Amino acid sequence: MKKNGTYFLSVVEDRIVRPGVWDPYAYREQVQSETLAHFANVAKVRGQSFRLSGFKYGPIEYRHIHRGTIPVFTLEPVASSLGENVYAVGEQTLLFGTMRAYLGNVLVTPKAAWIGEKAPVFFPVKSEFVQVTPKDGLHYFWWAFLQSAAFLQSLPVGSGGTRPRLDREQLLQTPIEVPLRPVREKIHRGLLAYAERAWRDYTEADQLLTSTIR
Repeated sequence: MKKNGTYFLSVVEDRIVRPGVWDPYAYREQVQSETLAHFANVAKVRGQSFRLSGFKYGPIEYRHIHRGTIPVFTLEPVASSLGENVYAVGEQTLLFGTMRAYLGNVLVTPKAAWIGEKAPVFFPVKSEFVQVTPKDGLHYFWWAFLQSAAFLQSLPVGSGGTRPRLDREQLLQTPIEVPLRPVREKIHRGLLAYAERAWRDYTEADQLLTSTIR
C-alpha cells in the first residue's frame, strides 16, 4: 500500500554543511534552569583584617537587619575599648546570611553620603555572611530577589550539625528564574532611590535622638 506525499529537494553549499548525529530522543532533554552562578559571584567576606577600634560602627550582625522590604539596618556605634580584629566591606556591598535559621538576612551597605560620611566608608562584618557580587551591577534588585520566598524555598537545607549553614557552592548552583534585564533595571532604580531616602531619614532621626535624649 502506497501513501501519497510531497517531495522536495534542497541544494546546500558545502561550506555551510555541518556534520552531526541524529538523535531521535533529543526532545526528551530538558533545558537546564539558570543558576545564581549565571548572574552573580559569591565569595566569603575575607581580605585584610582590621582592628575594630578603628571603626565608627560595630560589626554587622543578623540582629541588625529589619524584617520586610526595608533597605536600612541598624548601625551601632562601636565601643572604643574593643580591640578585636574583624573583616570589613565597602559601600554598596550585598551581603547574604548563610546560617540556615537566618536565611533571608540580606543587606546592602549604604553609600557614605547617605549616612553623612565622607567616602570611602567601611563596615565591619562579624556574622556569617557571604558577599554576593551581581554581574549586572543591579545590587538592589538582587537584594529584593535573594529574600523572596521563591528563592529561599529553592535553597538546599545546608549542613553543619546543630548550626546548619549554606555552602557557597550550593548557593551558586541554586536554580533561579529572574525577569529580563530591563525589568531588573527598573526595579533596581526604584529601590536605589528608596534606599537613599530611607538611609538619609534614618541618619537624620538618629542624629536628632543622639543630640537630645541619648
